[in-house]
Amino acid sequence: MPPVLRLSQFQSSRGSQVEEPDRLPVRKPPTQRSHPPVLVLRNVRPAQPAVPEGFTYSSSTTAVVSETSDFVEVSDGPPGSGLTMGERRAHDGTWTEKFVHQRGAAVPGGAGQGKGAPKGKGKGTASEAERDFGRRMGRNTALAQRWKETWERVEDPSAAVVRTKVERHVQEVDDLDADDNAVVQQEWDEDEEGFEVVDAAGAAAASSSASSTSGPAVRDSNVLVSRTWKQRGKDKKTGRTWSRTVTRRKVRVEQEVVSESEEETMEVEASGEERGSTRHRLGRSVTNREWGSQPTGNRWRSLYSLQTLVNAQGEVCAREAVQKWYDNGQEEQSEEWETFDEFEEIVEPGGSKRLRLKKRIRSGRKDGRQHHDKCTEWHERWEEQEEPEGSELRVRRKKLEKWWREHACNNAWGEHRVEDLSATGASERVEQRKWYDNGTERQDERWTEHPDGSAEGTKEGARDGHTWGERWQRVCDGDDGNITVEKWHDDGLGTKTESKEGRRWEASKDVEWHRQELGEVVGQSDTWTINMGGNMHGDEWFESWRERQAEKSAEKSGKNAEGDTWRETWTEEYNPDGVRIRQQAEKEGSNARGDKWYEMWIEEQEKKKRALKRGQNGEGAEWQEEWGEEAREDGSGSKWTSKWADDGRGNRWGNNWGDEWGGDGEGGKRWVEDWDNKGKSEKHSHGTDGRPKH
Repeated sequence: MPPVLRLSQFQSSRGSQVEEPDRLPVRKPPTQRSHPPVLVLRNVRPAQPAVPEGFTYSSSTTAVVSETSDFVEVSDGPPGSGLTMGERRAHDGTWTEKFVHQRGAAVPGGAGQGKGAPKGKGKGTASEAERDFGRRMGRNTALAQRWKETWERVEDPSAAVVRTKVERHVQEVDDLDADDNAVVQQEWDEDEEGFEVVDAAGAAAASSSASSTSGPAVRDSNVLVSRTWKQRGKDKKTGRTWSRTVTRRKVRVEQEVVSESEEETMEVEASGEERGSTRHRLGRSVTNREWGSQPTGNRWRSLYSLQTLVNAQGEVCAREAVQKWYDNGQEEQSEEWETFDEFEEIVEPGGSKRLRLKKRIRSGRKDGRQHHDKCTEWHERWEEQEEPEGSELRVRRKKLEKWWREHACNNAWGEHRVEDLSATGASERVEQRKWYDNGTERQDERWTEHPDGSAEGTKEGARDGHTWGERWQRVCDGDDGNITVEKWHDDGLGTKTESKEGRRWEASKDVEWHRQELGEVVGQSDTWTINMGGNMHGDEWFESWRERQAEKSAEKSGKNAEGDTWRETWTEEYNPDGVRIRQQAEKEGSNARGDKWYEMWIEEQEKKKRALKRGQNGEGAEWQEEWGEEAREDGSGSKWTSKWADDGRGNRWGNNWGDEWGGDGEGGKRWVEDWDNKGKSEKHSHGTDGRPKH
């Protein structure tokens, strides 16, 4: 992966000029580059007129000796022909070459209509376009390499175009002196092509600019300078083959001239392993790609991109992105992350303008999969937003999301977190989520937390036809606060419930709580309500009410801080026609002094009634009273009462009485009984006219 360019580097280089070399800095394919560049000697200072020993030439009077810091050249040719032949030798003796050079050859049809020629230029003529060409061959004894090359240079003043082309073949051998019998270790071909638009004086018409663009590919008509270098080779010993293509241009984009370069490489080993890469740069925008594969099934690729953009509001933006992917046959994973910078233009006090970073967004993703029986996959997404605070960038928002899945068992789960931060780095708000789904059961929980401890959230789930959910909120004020929760549940068979509950605290201690529940069984006329609550003093209360087609019932109970307790129930029963057939009520209670009481009342269709009361005080005294009444279909019936008491000091007494009557309420009798534990026992009875009137 190429080094990550930082924003500081991007800012410091803005407005600088990117200088392009006269010749491409070519990487060595298998070894160091071993042959000299194509040179057109201009203003070379003549050496001593004597030809150095060992050089070949046709005439000492026409031979020209030239010298540079790297080599010595002896050239010779017929005067006025433009033909030059010669030899060059490095000062350190590492390489030699022979060459043939033809200058000023006419080019039929001119040179102005090739690819990349500017629009509006006319065709060149035979007298206008000139072609320089030649051949060279040489060797490098230090690197045991030899090469052959042909080259040409075509200049058409009418088209303001200069083109160059070089074709070269290089071999690395075991013995340079063996000539044709030498064993080739590795060899490669190199091709170079150049294109340049020049002005009337012959100077380059382009000056490089560091400006950037993210627009479409540049048209050929906008190319001012272009050089392309291609290489293809093979290592005879290892069987490795490679290829590489490099193109560099200066192009006109609207009113600016920007630099552009492209590079592509490919290597294939004898084992079948492959590696490749591409690189494209336009101004400050850079895109790099790499990829490869192995016979074992491993594959990978990566992408690096740095772009300078302009958004819809005209603001300058910078985008840096990285992508990675691999697959080894058992596991596959991909990663992406990017940095997006947004700038704004500010005016300095002196009137000058500069760009200032407005916002930075970092984001990324990760996706993976395992190729086995469970076929597990995982995913991750993250994002961070930074904003300048003084001279520093401060993170103001963080986002992270993860989830997993096992396809074999249809199991999936995940989590999510978003956090907002203040300028000081303190957490202001945290949003979270957790969920799972195994095909049979699922649940989704979301909540938000605030720095003062307050929070709110929801939860939903389902299993075997059941569905449920809740919504809650917590409010905090220092050590005081409260929480409320609303829940619902549906069993899928018609039973539905809703509930509300809450709790309040002061100084971190619970002060009061409450709960309410509403429910129904759909289609069965069955509904109910439950209310309950309590407080820190010990007070508690409970209420319930239920209504069904055949019954209505209610209950109340509670206690207080003084020790009092109570309970009440009430029930009504109905037949299928909706007629009430039975009523029942009960009451009971007690207090801190030891007093207790109980009451019960039953009525069945106004034909049978019964009531009971009993009590006890803290001193041990007890009492009870019971009465009943029954009316039969034929008009007969009965009434009775029974009472007794105990004063807790050993004294007990009581009395009973009753009435009975015959059909239609006619004829009957009454009995009366009085007793105590002192020996009293009085009983008597007598006949009556019938049912009593009171």
